[in-house]
Formats: sequence, structure tokens, C-alpha cells
Amino acid sequence: MASSPPPSTASPTSSSPYRKLLHSLIYWAVQRCRMSESPCRLTVSVKRSPEPAGSSPLRISVSDTGVGSKLEEFLELDALARETPVEKWDGTLLITTTGIDDKAIYRYQFNLQEDTSSSTRFTKLATTYKSRAIFSGTEVCLCLPTEADVDDLILWLVGFVRKIFVLRASNLACELFVAQTDSAGSGDVCLSQDSDDVHISITTSSIDRLVSGLKDYALSHANTSDRCEACYMNRDRLKIGTGTAKYVDKRKAKGQLVEVVIMIAPTSSDLSCWMTNCSSTQVLHFVEFIPCPISQSSLSALMSIDWQSYGFKFKGGFIDDDGNAELQWDNMAFSHVDIAIHTYHEGAVHEWKSSQPERHLLRKALKSALFGLKADHAEDFLSCHGQKVREYVPDLAESIAGLILSSNDQEFQDECIALLGLGSDQDLTEGAVRSCIGEKMNRIIEMNDTKENVEHNAPYLFECERFDEDYSLLDEDDPDEDMIFDF
Repeated sequence: MASSPPPSTASPTSSSPYRKLLHSLIYWAVQRCRMSESPCRLTVSVKRSPEPAGSSPLRISVSDTGVGSKLEEFLELDALARETPVEKWDGTLLITTTGIDDKAIYRYQFNLQEDTSSSTRFTKLATTYKSRAIFSGTEVCLCLPTEADVDDLILWLVGFVRKIFVLRASNLACELFVAQTDSAGSGDVCLSQDSDDVHISITTSSIDRLVSGLKDYALSHANTSDRCEACYMNRDRLKIGTGTAKYVDKRKAKGQLVEVVIMIAPTSSDLSCWMTNCSSTQVLHFVEFIPCPISQSSLSALMSIDWQSYGFKFKGGFIDDDGNAELQWDNMAFSHVDIAIHTYHEGAVHEWKSSQPERHLLRKALKSALFGLKADHAEDFLSCHGQKVREYVPDLAESIAGLILSSNDQEFQDECIALLGLGSDQDLTEGAVRSCIGEKMNRIIEMNDTKENVEHNAPYLFECERFDEDYSLLDEDDPDEDMIFDF
């Protein structure tokens, strides 16, 4: 565990140093679980005393069943400890850890506030020996004073753990226990990871797990204890786009990945949901399997996407006080938009090397997700230009249908009907012909709405054989004929 956390995880934006401390403790616990070859459990426990505020500390425990910890990793917390005044926290961590091959369970007391050598900051406590049991894990405990901001800390912690649930990591189960009793009675909170998605298995890919987790998160509007029934009924109507980008170190088969999921909830006739026509999106940003504040370069990547080309009316974006990216939309055509971004390295922590700039990979993954949305739901994600062109389709289809049916040339009519794919035995009303022409025009507009499609597709309006080569060669000196065939 010699590697340091990525920069974006080392200094999350927050007004409370306690949040930064817990963020780092949970980060290392998750990495220890990732290094394990067995299913692991991460448990965060908060115990609040019923005694009056200030008289008894808030006890917090972060435990995992991953590989045993290295004491050097806790030196990463020095800067965070110095941000906290000594009178609020003495900097003491109680660490219990054991490796799978260890015969004993080791206990240490580590004081982060002491400005001395690392060897004297660690105090080894009583060692307990295993009794033929084979297991590994780490528990880190600390005590904080019960002050006015404890409620905010617990509220943040609940939201933080709920975001971890979104990833549905393959070998990690996460849970949170908050035990607090006051004069008003019990205020216990118990969060455990569960899902309505029966298709999740051990072989499910990480991107599909992220889709499943974001779906539950979006349908409950981040509150898993209060599911929105109006949105849940429309679960099958969600439109989902996924994208991935990967940078592989030439010296290794494994590398850095960025995965993006964009989830669109269509506007429902049931307006009981408070999220209907929500004009903003808080982007869920994950680094190495935990929620993290977004970097300025990643926000820049989000802002640089040509959202209008994919049917979104993008208004702007910013980073809020907690380091989350907020995207603003104008004249929403959907109920709400949810976006999740996950950047992580394959392999164990100690294998990580220099990384590709996230901005490049993020742009690539975002465009892939948007292109997937457009490919699967072209009619809903037309660019602004495509929408304007589509506005002319009804009038143009009506005009062409009128010209065909008003002709006195039966051979011309029959040829047009054949080109449209309509049988001669059908009821050839003007409405049917107009509808057929309109559908074909709309399909062509949708297929050619992006630059990628324009370069590779040039579909004909009518389904007919390619013109004879000699016939299709036009006289370059006849501009009128060029204009006819351009149309």
C-alpha cells in the first residue's frame, strides 16, 4: 500500500476536516478490499452517546475484511490532522489489523498530531493470537467531540455511503450503522447494499453494475429509503447510454479506465414526482471505487462537449461547495438527467503508474455514451439542426404526396408507389402516402444527424436499386441537373 491516493481523492472540497478524514479512511479500506481475492465487507459505524453534547465523544469505526493494512498508509493523513485544532480532535487512531497469513491480530495507537518521527508516533498495544481461524481485515477507530456539526457530518456520511452503493463493486458489500439516542428517542440508521436488479451476478461487468446502481439511485432520487413510486413505475422507459475509454500501459496488460453512464427519465404524465422537469444534474463522480470531488479538468471536459448535437439544451455548469459538478439545462425535454463517471485503474494499488490525463479519456467516454443514446433513440436526441430540418417534413411530405396523387400519369404514380414500398392493393389515400414519405424523411434525418453518421452513411430516400452507373454520371456543365439530384 505504498502508493498515495490520486490527487482528486486526497483533498476533497469540504468545510469539515472530519469529512476529509473519513473520506481517506474509507478510501484505503476500499483499496484493501480490492486487493483481496475474496468477497469483502466494508462497515462504517457511528455511535453517538445519549449524554448531553460535548460530554461524550462520537465514536466512529471504519472496518473492512480486505488484506491487512500497512502502517505507512496512515502517514498520508498527517495534513488532514493538522487542519483540525487539537482541542477538537487529539489525532489519535486506534488500529486493529491482521493479514491472511498472520497468526496474530495486531493493535496500534497512532497519534497524527505528534510532530515526531513515525517510529515514536506508533504505540503497539496488546497482541491477540488467532485460534486456528483464517481471516484478514482492518478496523480504524477514532473519537470526535459531539459538537453542533455532528448532524451535518452524519447526514454527509449517509449520502456518501449511498453513492458507494451505486458502483455495486463485484467483491465488496458496504453497510453503514448510525446508533444515536437522545431525549427524543432512538435515531438509528442502518443502510445495507441491496438491489431490485436480479440480473447482477459475479460475472457482470463493472459498467453494467454502474448502470444497475445508477438506475436505483435515479429512481429513488438519491434517497434509497424513500423510493419514488411515480418514477419506479417508469423504470422500463429509462433511456441509457454507456461509454468507456481506456489507456493501457505498454508494459502491462492492465491500465486506466473511464466509464460513463447517462440515464434519461422521460417526462411522465404523472406529475406527482418532484423531479419532473428538473433543470439541473448533479454528476456522480467516482475515483477508484469511491465518490470523489470532480477536478477542474474533468468539469472542463463536461463543458466542452457539444451537447446540442445530441439534443440537449446545455446552459452551463459549475462545481458546488462540496466539489460536485452541477450541469444546468434549458427547456428540458426530459423529466431529469442523471450522469455517473467512474475513473479507476485495473489491478492492485501498488501497480499504478503514471496515468493518461483524465480529460481526454472522459471526453471519449462521454461522446461514446451520447452516441449510444442517439443510436438507440434517434428520434429523442436530434441535434438542434436536425430538429429544425424535421419541422419542414410534414409540409414537404404533404406537397410530394399531393404531386404524386394529382398526376394523370398512371405509370408515374405506380412507379412512385413502388418506390415508397406501398402495395397497389393498399388504400392509397393522400394521408397514407404522406405518412410513408414523412417516416422515410424522418429516418434519413435521424441517420444523418451526426458527423460520424454523415461520413459513413448516405441513405437513399426511397428503397430502390442504385442507378445505372452511366445514368448517374451527370454532365458537369449542367448545374440545373446537379441541383435536382442534390435534392
